[in-house]
Amino acid sequence: MTLGGYLRAVAAGLEDAGLPVADWRADPGEGWIPFDRRRPSIVAWEHDQAGLTWSESDGWALLLVNSPGRRRTVPLAVPLLAAPASIALAVATWAGVPLPPNRPTPNPDAVPDFDGPAGTQQFARALARYA
Repeated sequence: MTLGGYLRAVAAGLEDAGLPVADWRADPGEGWIPFDRRRPSIVAWEHDQAGLTWSESDGWALLLVNSPGRRRTVPLAVPLLAAPASIALAVATWAGVPLPPNRPTPNPDAVPDFDGPAGTQQFARALARYA
């Protein structure tokens, strides 16, 4: 299994949708993709820091941080291993902005979502699509 490959694909999907990312990090069972607030984005982030978190137990969430230390976590209504296009669409929908018309339209069917439990063979196969 390669969580890094999955997070790399999600980061690329966010970039393609007009949601620039600063980088991404994969740790065992969790990941972090911070948005790059210095670059033009379809979302006007009104936070000191914004990004996506992922964990095997909780799935995807938007993390919004304001100084001094105020954090807000917003779970995204997407499957555990949501396709990159599904995640970009969920972030844009949460922000109330449409995806730009000059961007490719996300097609979650191109890489299907997986919403089974972590640690199963099906989870491993779904994650392996991003190796």
